[in-house]
Amino acid sequence: MPPSTLRISSRSLESHRIAAVVPPRPPSGWSGSRTQRALWHTCLALALGLLPLAGCDRSTAPGSPSHSQASPKDRIERLVQLFTPLAKTVTSDVNDTQFIEGKALLAELTSSGPEIGREALARLRETPEAKRPEEVERALLIVAAHAAPEDSKVLLENLVTQYGTSLALRTEATLLLAEVQPKRALEILEPFVRRAREKQTLPPQEWLVRAWVTACEKSNTDPVPALADVASNLYMEEAARVRAVKELGRHPDNQLAQKTLSAILLESTGDGYLRRMAVQALIKILPRETACSLLARVADKEADTNMLLFLRDALDKFCQH
Repeated sequence: MPPSTLRISSRSLESHRIAAVVPPRPPSGWSGSRTQRALWHTCLALALGLLPLAGCDRSTAPGSPSHSQASPKDRIERLVQLFTPLAKTVTSDVNDTQFIEGKALLAELTSSGPEIGREALARLRETPEAKRPEEVERALLIVAAHAAPEDSKVLLENLVTQYGTSLALRTEATLLLAEVQPKRALEILEPFVRRAREKQTLPPQEWLVRAWVTACEKSNTDPVPALADVASNLYMEEAARVRAVKELGRHPDNQLAQKTLSAILLESTGDGYLRRMAVQALIKILPRETACSLLARVADKEADTNMLLFLRDALDKFCQH
């Protein structure tokens, strides 16, 4: 199925609007967080018969018997409702309530089994009358990928590699593919991760790197060779290089990671931020004496005044103990 078919009609705005009733104030002297206040107002709305809310009534809370006994179609429909943006005129407590319930239901459905995942996938494949909100598409895709990973594999691959859907949804699909199909993700992502300035439209390079690292971690694959290529490639997007540098800082005692970060620190491209990230990563992965010696040598020959101040500060904080 081409990703361009991922569209669904929006629900009528009236179906999510709650009657404009001003609830009474909390008890005198009561204070609480924004979330607690939102739950207070929502429970009052429940008492007035305006809103069924998970958390105020155990019978409707996500995970309770009556909720879990609902059909997969009804549960996915509720997910669509909760992730469809409310009218701009609703108050913040109503928005908070929907956000809290939506996140709880999303977490529940991602581990509810293949039947729920297939229902979410079916909703994604529907031919709608109008475009559905992107928040709904993302929620359905997350449920489908986690609850029914085998059924969703082709869709995720198409979203990663094919132009036609929003980059935000394609980026989400890239991260999901790495989480639920890590070995397949490595096959698809490796050429994209290592090469800069691809001719085809792809998710941002930084997020390809993030997905690559996730897939490597889940498949017990060494990510350092590809990260070293990204970090040292002058033609790569800066955000991707920064992400690769930070990830290299998570691999102590790796000679390639140390060599790459040291080369970036000595790099004379004028990218001071990238060099600062390399300093922080080297401090993490090198023995203290080795790191301090390297920073001192670089500081002795540093021409960039701002970088020199950063190096001296790092030497004072890290090496003067």
